[in-house]
Amino acid sequence: MEVNALESLASALTFGKKGSAPLTRERLVAVLGAVPAIPENIVVNRGQVSEFDGITVTSLSWNVGWGAPTQAFLLTPSQAEGPLPGALYLHSHDDLKEFGKEKVAQRGAQQLPERAQWVRRDHYGNRAPANELAKRGFAVLVHDCFPWGSRGFGLEEIPPRIKEIHGSARPEDFENLSVMFESLSLNKYLSLFGATMAGILNHDDRVALEVAKQLPEIAGPISVIGLSGGGCRALVLHATNPELRAVVSTGAMATYGSMLHEHIAPHSWMFFPFNLASAGEWPEVAMISKTPLFVQYCGEDQLFTKEGMADAHNMLSTHYASVNQGLYKGEFYPVQHSFTVAMQKQAFDWIESHV
Repeated sequence: MEVNALESLASALTFGKKGSAPLTRERLVAVLGAVPAIPENIVVNRGQVSEFDGITVTSLSWNVGWGAPTQAFLLTPSQAEGPLPGALYLHSHDDLKEFGKEKVAQRGAQQLPERAQWVRRDHYGNRAPANELAKRGFAVLVHDCFPWGSRGFGLEEIPPRIKEIHGSARPEDFENLSVMFESLSLNKYLSLFGATMAGILNHDDRVALEVAKQLPEIAGPISVIGLSGGGCRALVLHATNPELRAVVSTGAMATYGSMLHEHIAPHSWMFFPFNLASAGEWPEVAMISKTPLFVQYCGEDQLFTKEGMADAHNMLSTHYASVNQGLYKGEFYPVQHSFTVAMQKQAFDWIESHV
């Protein structure tokens, strides 16, 4: 029988958690690695204000302390008076780095170009879900996160070696080159500073959360929601920031063990901060905080195994049954990797129930 080298290596390395102690917030923060300091007295710049389909969309920007300023949209119901419950909507990743906030938020009739429309069609029921949440009476903040949209990099910043391997440096190949850049170069760079992709993204999200707290349109604790890479970021934010009101993570939960070996490649480095699997399983990240959590599982998800998702759900259900059963809800849907209109309705209903 032919030996699978990776399976053999995993066995030799005794993959998985090396101790019995539960994963703590402090341990997770250490695993996320070095991050810049959260800026003090963040200056939020307001730009264009537009109206679209009953929603007021205000363009915002701020500086996280490094790189290009973050560009964001604040969405509120057009007839809203006074501060509203707030939500931080984390865009999906989709190997499409040219756009971030525009994947989930709409401020005009034609925003995403035709080549990017598949994101809305395949992942969001052909609509802008952040707008739909705002229609429920929420002030929704949607920001670009490194390295997407305004927080991304240009074709000229991609190393020559990446272009050489790809065999092209044409502008139309930017998306493929950017995926290779993240996988083959960016994380090597971060490792020299003891940093991780997950930590850097969490830094951007934590700054956005601080911005949301200071906006006059928002009152009270903030809820967080995201699909896929955004769902992964929502779980990490859930763990690092216990002051949140409620969190929804869609299409981002399974056990690390189930992702060996063919399900490693579909995910970015942000899912695998160095040595986290030795500190705890991925579902344990979702056990750190006592913020109410709704995990939506795509039952036919091509990025995870059914067994891995079921095992993760069982781990979370068992944990929260012993702590507070009402803090966790998990639902399975007979769909591939997506956030369908029906799933959006259940997620938004659940967020509303925690206001």
